[in-house]
Amino acid sequence: MHDCNADIVRINEARGVDKMRVLIISNYYPPLELGGWEQLTRDVACQLNKRGHTVHILTSNYRADEMQKTEPDVDRILYLESYDHARYHAHYTLLHRWQERQNQRHLAQAVAHVAPDIIFINGMWNLPSSVAWQAEQLCPGRVVYYIASYWPTEADAHTAYWLDQPDNPWLRLPKQWIGTFVRRTLITGTPRNQLDFALVLCVSAFMQDYMIKEAGVPSSQTRVVHNGINPTTFSMRCLREDPPSLRLLYAGRLSPDKGVHTSIEGLGHILQADPSQPITLSVIGSGTPEYETSLRRLADELGISQAVRFYGQVARSQMPDIVAQHDVLLFTSMWPEPLARMTQEAMACGLVVIGTETGGTPEILHDGENGLTFEAGNGLALAEKIAQVSKDPGLRNQLARAARQTIEERFTIDRMVDEIEYHFTSIMSQPEQTVE
Repeated sequence: MHDCNADIVRINEARGVDKMRVLIISNYYPPLELGGWEQLTRDVACQLNKRGHTVHILTSNYRADEMQKTEPDVDRILYLESYDHARYHAHYTLLHRWQERQNQRHLAQAVAHVAPDIIFINGMWNLPSSVAWQAEQLCPGRVVYYIASYWPTEADAHTAYWLDQPDNPWLRLPKQWIGTFVRRTLITGTPRNQLDFALVLCVSAFMQDYMIKEAGVPSSQTRVVHNGINPTTFSMRCLREDPPSLRLLYAGRLSPDKGVHTSIEGLGHILQADPSQPITLSVIGSGTPEYETSLRRLADELGISQAVRFYGQVARSQMPDIVAQHDVLLFTSMWPEPLARMTQEAMACGLVVIGTETGGTPEILHDGENGLTFEAGNGLALAEKIAQVSKDPGLRNQLARAARQTIEERFTIDRMVDEIEYHFTSIMSQPEQTVE
């Protein structure tokens, strides 16, 4: 197979990549992140900085008052559409226009200060699309998007709230009347389908297809750049030839669309058939209290609560050690995941990933080659896959080694930044555009 990345590295070296000033716009940024995507944004920023590029971060003011020290290259000043990311509050609508003006002022100041060669928009969920639109006006032809979510076609938080119907039927008609007035008079901003999207880097071919078919971006303006990790951070664990037990892991957000209940159902099928099986499941992450309660109740109902342990949210720094203490990652997502970083981290550690084939996952996980797959939401099918690796340690170790090789060859952070650098250089070689 032809190695396109080798071509990119060779071209970068031949050109002697010019040092660039890059302004990264992100909705959240570590250490005040919500998940893996913001951590990836920081990893990319650090890699670009190590390569000699000047990198400045413009992000939201989410929990900014908790920062104990100043960050010379990070401005936490943008306003989100909904400061409470889990639940929208109606008074956010009244602040909308004022916050839009503040965001415009902050972005203009950042561009004046940094004088960026490239604006790299890395996370827009819960940020007003007017931020992206203004970036395109301030730096025409120099805005590069990295897409790993569905924000380009989703309604903004304000509109989504006023379109949502309350559970109480007595409140539906009044909210509908108020919502119609609010959406016509108070909610302003640039529709997302009016963005230029001059260059869109997509985290997977699945997301590239989405941007072309659903967001209407010409295919010529899209590229696939798979995300990646640092394999040395998640080093290969020692594989056991005759393991006394099988340690399963779920790590991520606890919500129905993530299919966490399927992992408990799958383990239930196995232990109900043979309670002596030495198989345990660790659940790491947090979510809505109602869903977490339902997961614990499900384990009790299936009689396997002694084999399932809930750890809650853990520090990011602890994850490499935690992952390495397990044998199998259960990736049970029921919604189309763009390309989950958790699967990469587990595969780098030499875990067998048993996952659903939703979204971009088939681009990294191949059944019987470097992991196993099952039908989303099918606990019995998951149980069969767990039993398969439990009974065959040789197969488990074979898949684990192949998984590690997949990461080393195709999903490293160095490879990802090589490709980003290449696309930055390509767009810089084009004549500067002006806004008419």
